[in-house]
Amino acid sequence: MPPLSRMPMKTWGLLRMVLALWAPALAAGEFAILPLRVALDGATRAAEVVVRNDDKQPLRMQVEAMSWRQDADGNDRYQPAEGLIYFPRALEIPPGEARIVRLGIRAAPVTREETYRLFLEQLPPAGQGDAPAGATLRVLLRVGVPVFVAPAKAERKAEITALEMTGGVAHSTVANAGNVHFAAERVELAALARDGTPLHTHRFQDRYFLAGVVKPLRADIPRELCPQVAALEVSVVGENVDLRRRIDVAANACS
Repeated sequence: MPPLSRMPMKTWGLLRMVLALWAPALAAGEFAILPLRVALDGATRAAEVVVRNDDKQPLRMQVEAMSWRQDADGNDRYQPAEGLIYFPRALEIPPGEARIVRLGIRAAPVTREETYRLFLEQLPPAGQGDAPAGATLRVLLRVGVPVFVAPAKAERKAEITALEMTGGVAHSTVANAGNVHFAAERVELAALARDGTPLHTHRFQDRYFLAGVVKPLRADIPRELCPQVAALEVSVVGENVDLRRRIDVAANACS
């Protein structure tokens, strides 16, 4: 990682996390985190995450690492991390300055990727109690930086394992049978007319598919469009993945 004094301002600008505001009077708060994803393995067992305070007020944050998995419905689940070492557990950053969170692993996994999130949670300014009535309310952010620890040998195997429509609802499943995650930039289901024209497109928010997960995807087709749907197509496109599956839709699939 280059020294902070030589970090391009464009990089910081792109990665700046701007705090959301609600207030009769507005007050801005900004910070940046770099990188937004960490990759470790047997050769690279330590890394640094830099937090920079671009606000005019001091920034306080607490740091917590959690083990990350996905359940049978594809939902993220967290529990205290045992395999990830990190410090400090708290940050106090003056305006215009940056601090480093160092993290590392005790040992690299052999057969399957280990996944964590490093959560950095903004705290209220020191000594600030409950805000008085009518005062500005600042929304504090909690950012989870993904941390991936690669196994000795990566095996990638992703597929769309099911696609169907019944009762006007499209159902699909995306499976990661490999031993490492894949990251999708776009997960989309399109309902198509007979000539291939998209009638309805549903964009899913799912981004990460961890090793071993089978994620169900569900999309309601608008009732007024459903009788015109002749085919469904699901696509999962992103880093190390390009999946597509298409089926014809039966005439009674809307009922």
